[in-house]
Amino acid sequence: MQHDLDANKRVVMRYVDEIQNQHRMERLGEIFTDDVADHMNLWGGAWQGLAAYRVSYPKMLEGLPDLSSIVHFQIAEGDRVVSFKTATGTHRGLFLGQPATGKRLTFTIIDIFRIRDGKISDFWGLIDEAACLRQMGVIPPP
Repeated sequence: MQHDLDANKRVVMRYVDEIQNQHRMERLGEIFTDDVADHMNLWGGAWQGLAAYRVSYPKMLEGLPDLSSIVHFQIAEGDRVVSFKTATGTHRGLFLGQPATGKRLTFTIIDIFRIRDGKISDFWGLIDEAACLRQMGVIPPP
């Protein structure tokens, strides 16, 4: 069982390294199942399927074209992996409904991934939207 948990963590780390940090969209099919489901509703609504991901993720990158993430820790249990990350990116296009500000954003992310047959089949996530909006100057500091 431990080997499976470690393998699941490696799948998620591959996603972070190759998709989030390197933006290697040609690797999506190697990392996600064909029927992958996003349960976040962050980038214009929940969607299902690899084809939809190929459209939605690049749209998000228009807002933060230099997005990168650092994984601080992962927890794995059964077919799930939870990652706690810090992401950074320069706000160069529409993001969280806000036009580009040119500001560098830093925010935390908690993601939950389901792994099936060595690929990500589902994910849920939360980002610190309030921190992003404060850094954009949309809402005042606490």
